Amino acid sequence: MISTNSKTSKDQQGALLWPSLLPALLVVVIYLPAAWFDFITLDDNLYIIDNPEITKGISIEGIKWAFTTLYTTNWHPLTWLSLLAEYHFFGLHPAGYHIVGIILHALNSTLLFFVLLGLTGKRWSSVAVAAFFAVHPLNIESVVWIAERKNLLSTLFWLLTIWSYRRYVSRPGAKRYLETALLFALGLMAKPMGVSLPFILLLLDYWPLRRFSFNRDRLPGAPDFGRRVRLVVRLVIEKIPFFVISFLSIVITIYAAQTGGAAKSLLAFPLVGRLENALVSYFSYIKLLLRPVEISLYYPYPSFMPLEKTIAAFLFLLAVTGFVIIKADKYRYLVVGWFWYLATLLPVIGILQVGRQAMANRYAYIPFIGVFIIIIWGMGDLLGRSRRSKYIAAGAVFLMIVYCGVLSSRELQNWKDSRAVYARALTVTKDNHIAILGMGNELLKEGKPAQAEKYYREALRIRPEYELTNYNLGLALMRQKKMKEAEFYFRETIKYDPSFSKAYEKLDALLLKEEKINKIKGDR
Repeated sequence: MISTNSKTSKDQQGALLWPSLLPALLVVVIYLPAAWFDFITLDDNLYIIDNPEITKGISIEGIKWAFTTLYTTNWHPLTWLSLLAEYHFFGLHPAGYHIVGIILHALNSTLLFFVLLGLTGKRWSSVAVAAFFAVHPLNIESVVWIAERKNLLSTLFWLLTIWSYRRYVSRPGAKRYLETALLFALGLMAKPMGVSLPFILLLLDYWPLRRFSFNRDRLPGAPDFGRRVRLVVRLVIEKIPFFVISFLSIVITIYAAQTGGAAKSLLAFPLVGRLENALVSYFSYIKLLLRPVEISLYYPYPSFMPLEKTIAAFLFLLAVTGFVIIKADKYRYLVVGWFWYLATLLPVIGILQVGRQAMANRYAYIPFIGVFIIIIWGMGDLLGRSRRSKYIAAGAVFLMIVYCGVLSSRELQNWKDSRAVYARALTVTKDNHIAILGMGNELLKEGKPAQAEKYYREALRIRPEYELTNYNLGLALMRQKKMKEAEFYFRETIKYDPSFSKAYEKLDALLLKEEKINKIKGDR
């Protein structure tokens, strides 16, 4: 005979099982077609296709390389270990890599459900946030772009760190503290974007863990101001090892970026322009969250930012922040959700400019979780607690998830191969030299150098100093037997990047060929 306690336990497990499967099921349904997609020639070539080190697979040499290389101007050994293992099993067959990406996104979505459930105890609110995370179109880039394996891995360890931290808070101890710190360090070894996590842990102390309060609780025995300050200081001290780990990660990241030339100088990107772009980007991400219909692989950095656009973005951020602070005492999740969004985007918002993009979809993978929390928890408070309002809220959430799912299914097709990715970018952005260059590269691969030349010249019109465009234009001209013009663009490549070894090789080959031709003519 089964005991009542055993029955209750099984019922509880069943009640958790079905909601936990929903986000993963949504991921599989939407992303399964991606298993048949190709590599993307932007960065997938650097990470896998043209990377001779990746062929080492899981070996002593491969592991040593993963921990010592600054290739691609990053130090992310955990990402390299993952790709080395994937190459060991899949070689240059993209299907295996895409399946791993889908599995990781499904794991992240399910883990997000369990993390929020453990923190708040709210089952359906947690599953709604996880479902939005699973299906939102802006997350496609992180899932199907193999070069973004680092984003999926770092988020996995980000969520595991929060899960471990909740366990530590429920029963403090050195073992659980060290476990949490180790998981955090592993996440940074996949991608350094997680450096803001110590601040996020402090936010979680405020809500939903409620380890401190900014406002005096109207309850007998509530701590006075001095005791509350001491409590906050103690919680900050508790996070000092995490802040130290973050600081070390930042130092390594800046060093790697400067060594590889990815970090841009203030001369190339003035501080005022960076701040303007940061303000507008914060607003633009929210716009894409609510209306994810014009999504691009690459968003060009603006050559000029209209003042009214900057002011509007600043006023928006100021208004939302003010509202959140005013309502903080009653709706703590507003503080956590909003400052989660602001803080997790801060490392990649462009104040420290790495690369030439204005913003990137992959950067929103973790930050959007904070906004999803605001939407789901806020909807419940906005509509009230009656049964009718709960049905209305559930219906609205269902429709929003369906809407995002349909958009994601459509948008996914724009990632089936490189040509589709670049074509989409050219449709939704202007003066996108990366997409134009990419389309030229596809035409050159197809044996159409004359058509490729047109794209390269257009890309150079937008950014004449880009060494890769100059080099590829030289290749296209060589294939059309326009040797003098090709020589000019190989020299331009070297002018803008003196370390571009392939340009020297092509130039030497051209000069040698020209010398031989002149010699033959002289003999005649």
